[in-house]
Parts: sequence; C-alpha cells; structure tokens
Amino acid sequence: MKVLIVEDEPLLREGLIRKIDWKTLGLTLAGEAGDGFEAMSLLVSCQPDIVLTDVRMPGMDGLQFINQARAISPNTKFVIISGFNEFEYVREALLNHVKDYLLKPIDKEKLRALLAGLVEELRAERQQEADLSKLNALDEMIRQSHLQPLDFQLTHLITEQDAHWDGLPVELLHCCSFVGISVRIVYRNETSRFKENEEPLARFAVQNSIENALAALPVEILAFKHAYHSEEIVIFLASPNRVLEPESIVETLMQTVGWIRQHLGLIVSIGVGGVKEQLTLLRLSCLEARKALQNRLLFGGGNVYTDTVNQSHAATVFPLLHQAERGLPALLEDGQHREFLAFASELFHTLAESPDARYEHVEYLYTEIIHVLRKHAAKTAFELPNWNLGTPIASLESFTDWRQIISVIEQQLERLSNVLGGGAERSCDDIIDSVQQYVQQHYDEDLSLQWVSDKYFIHPNYFSKRFKQIVGISYNDYVTRVRIERSKELLKTTTLKIARISQLVGYEDQGYFCSVFKKVTGVSPSAYRI
Repeated sequence: MKVLIVEDEPLLREGLIRKIDWKTLGLTLAGEAGDGFEAMSLLVSCQPDIVLTDVRMPGMDGLQFINQARAISPNTKFVIISGFNEFEYVREALLNHVKDYLLKPIDKEKLRALLAGLVEELRAERQQEADLSKLNALDEMIRQSHLQPLDFQLTHLITEQDAHWDGLPVELLHCCSFVGISVRIVYRNETSRFKENEEPLARFAVQNSIENALAALPVEILAFKHAYHSEEIVIFLASPNRVLEPESIVETLMQTVGWIRQHLGLIVSIGVGGVKEQLTLLRLSCLEARKALQNRLLFGGGNVYTDTVNQSHAATVFPLLHQAERGLPALLEDGQHREFLAFASELFHTLAESPDARYEHVEYLYTEIIHVLRKHAAKTAFELPNWNLGTPIASLESFTDWRQIISVIEQQLERLSNVLGGGAERSCDDIIDSVQQYVQQHYDEDLSLQWVSDKYFIHPNYFSKRFKQIVGISYNDYVTRVRIERSKELLKTTTLKIARISQLVGYEDQGYFCSVFKKVTGVSPSAYRI
C-alpha cells in the first residue's frame, strides 16, 4: 500500500519517513510534497492509499488540501499532523472525516500503531469490495439462469403435440438434421460445490458447460431450461449440411459429464434422442431422449444414454414377472416379510444385471410387486399409506437408483408388519372403541377420517361404515357432538369469550363454530349462555 507524506519542512519530512517501518507494515513511499498544491498533483499521479499531511503549510494548508483531495480520492485515508497549539485545526479535521491525527513531535510507536490500523482497515475494505464484486457477478449469473419467456415457449414445443415450430431461430429452421437432448442434474450430493439455495446458478453452470462443449461440433445449438422441471435442461441440435452423427455427440457429452463432475461436483445424466430429418419430428427426438434418460434408474447417474434399445420385453422381464407372481404372494401369506423383501431385491438385481434391461421393465416389475402387496393388504381391510392409485409409478420419476425402490418396498412391509403383528387381533370394533376414547380427550385436535386411517392403518371407508353400524351415527357427527357438548360446559361454567371456546373445542373459525352450535342445539352460543 502506498503512502504520500505532505510536510513543508524538509527535515521534519525526512524524520517522519525514517520513523515508518515500511517493510514490516507492507507500505511503500508513493511521494513527498512540500505544500497542498504539490500534494494535489501527486495525489492524481501516484494514487496513495494513506496521506500524512501537516496542517500549517504555505499556499494551501492541510485542511484545504484534504477537502479538495476527497473529491478526487474518496477512499484515501488522511491523517493530520499538528502541534499542541493547533487544536481547532484538529477538531475541524475530524469533522471532515480525517481518520486520525498525530501530535508533534511524533512518537514512533504511536505512528506504527496508527499505520498498522489503517493498513488493516484498507485490507478489510478491499476484501469487502472484492466480495461485493463477486456477489454482483453471482447475481447476474442467477438472473440469467432464471426462466425466460423463451424457456416457456420452447417447453411448449416439446410438450404439446399441436405446437408450431415456426418461431425457432432462422438457423435451425434452415437445417436438415435434428436431435433432441435431455439433461438431468442431481443438485444434492456429497461433492457438489453449490449450496442449497444456489440451484439456479448450478443449472446455469451446467448449461453453459454443455453449450461450450457442443460448440466445437459443426452444429447449431439451442439450449433452454425446462419450464416445469427445475433439474432438467433441454437442447436442440441441428445440422444445415449433413446428417448428424450421434457418435461424436455422445463422445462430447460423455467428456462434458466427467468435467462437470470433476469441476462442479454435480452428477449430470444425459439422454440423446434419435436423429430426425424433419423439424416437426424434433419433439419426438426429445421424447426419445427423456425415455432413454430414464435408464439411469438401472445403470446409475453420470452417464449418457441413447435411444438405440431393443423394445422387446418378453425375453427380459416376463420370466421375472412369472417368478414374482408365483413366489411373492405365498411369502406374504406365510408372514415371511424379510424373505419377501429379499426375493423382490433379487428380482430387481437380476434385472439390473441384464444388458437388455430398460426402464420400462422396472415399471412392469414394480407394478407387479405393488399389486401383490395391495391385494394382500385388502384382505385385512387395511390400506398401505401413500400408495394411492397412480402414485407408485409416478414416484419412479424422482428415483435415481433402483435400490431406492427396495427401500420403499421395505417401508411398506414394515407398516404392513405393524398392522398385522401389533393389531391383527384387534377388530375394527376395537379400533372404534379406541377412537371414541381418544376423541373424548382430544376433541380440540385434527380428528378427520384421514387421521383415523393414518393412525390405525384402516381404510377410511370401511371404518366409517362400521362406525355408523356400531355407534348409530356417522363418525363426523360423533366428533361434532363431543365438541358441542364440551363447548356447552364451557359456556355455562366459564366467562371465556366465544372465540376462545371455539378454539378450545377444535374450531379455529368462530363463525363456523356458531353455525354448527346452532344447528345442533337450536340456539346460538350467546343465547345458550344466558
């Protein structure tokens, strides 16, 4: 850091220079000036970080110099040098935001401590400025990474069958060969360089890396963010002169996937669709790319998958389905849940080791196992939570490895074991009795039929029907009756406000409580209290 010394007495100036421990403090002498005018000239040419200036000088004194210098160099730190009889100068200097002052004769240790403090302050300011610059750059990158209208327009092209392709850039419209590419990013993993709130930046970095790599090929590129899937990037490739060569595209993408993993810490999987010779078929190529990408469930992330697969199911999956149909139900009937899980795991492991296996085979096998579990659970009048129709297959979209399927099956088996092991001897009538007791004590809680189903692993429709047969009224009417009876007690025995009583018996909306109360009792809560 550079220091400018302004002192009209040459001997005093020289003495001040000798008192400074330049090397230890990391300072250099930027220049010397004998008055304010000379100092102004040096200020522009040498741009010092720190200025030590005398107060009394001919022509332009220290304060006049500082006032003018601040307009030119606002970040420079100014220190006043004064005598004991110049306090008014010092006070005015401090009012003008001078950093500090030194009294003549100057003490070497005080000078060192003062300069050391200024050096540390300057370093902190520069670090803050650098951090702010990085933050501004980061904000700009994030801004660029957010969805743009073009992202929605292009997403519409690949998701809607009646989309019009005439809105694409001219370069693509004049091409004769097209390929769709789908990119999936796993943001959360042990090696990721990005924080949890930096997903837009990570997506921008991945897209930029892939675009730069593909730019080396003789192709036109249009990359965009999928408007409905934050972890997906879609790329259109096109060639104006010749048919695209998938081999060179795949090789480039494989190298890029490795580079992204090494330098960004992100796991990226890519699906490449088939080459099409018509622009209107580019949507089909994108669908093929997404379908090919689904194979990462079997073979793992961080790879490039193509659509060149054998579509035959029989040789690979049918024998496994036959084994599942024959072996799994018997294991459930005998209560051998561990053996069931081991058998299911073995079937998926066999599928994963088959070179002809594909994602659709996983769907077939997964669906069959779900069917077996549901069929067995139905015999007990219980249901497996979170396994509503359509949910299992849809959940495959969020999986990245087939072993996650085994974990889900294991969770459902544990729930089934809890139902059959801890409560098999309990009939629905026992559950009804338990629910009634609970409602009597916890009438202010959520007591919906879904709560009953989740707590007792019983189908809500079955429970509701049986409850009315045993108790004589519906379950919801029973809960309402308990709550109203308790509210009547509170109205007669306390001075609590009706709004508070409403909350105490499980109704957050006072208006709704009053409506229910009057429907059950024939009068309003206020009238009942009188």
